[in-house]
Amino acid sequence: MKGIALSTIALIVLALIGVILLITLVGVTFSPALKKGYCDMIRGFAGLLPLPEYMKPSLPYFCTGKPSDQQEVTIEAEEPDKIAYDIAGYCLACWEKYGKINVGQNTNCYELILKRIIGNVTEARVLEYIPEGYKDKIDWQVGTITTAKSIGIYYNATTKLIVVI
Repeated sequence: MKGIALSTIALIVLALIGVILLITLVGVTFSPALKKGYCDMIRGFAGLLPLPEYMKPSLPYFCTGKPSDQQEVTIEAEEPDKIAYDIAGYCLACWEKYGKINVGQNTNCYELILKRIIGNVTEARVLEYIPEGYKDKIDWQVGTITTAKSIGIYYNATTKLIVVI
């Protein structure tokens, strides 16, 4: 009787390990809800392991918390060229941080707060400051900026573009 119980437990543990390995191999393509469940399950198993903290396996990149705590940046400049230059810089920074490695989920990068503006900031003006290889990575949805406002810059994992809204 004891042999059956131990072998059953061993098979269940092996099956769970197999499922976890399978999920790990395809985990990058999960939807956000499945990723959350997967990460919770991995944290639970890591907590159950009777190992010292330094010997426990590390969590996958997408389980270590939010990949981005959206940063708020205040742009004090009034000149449209300086504002366009700053927006272009933050778009490129977002691409380098999240788009280049394709984090696999939508990620908020920056909230740019424009205090004052004298003139207009357009997509064409911002794209003047973007290098040639990156111009097709920007999805400009904010229209023409004519007044003080808040602008969001985020990485859209579906379209693999930096969206300016």
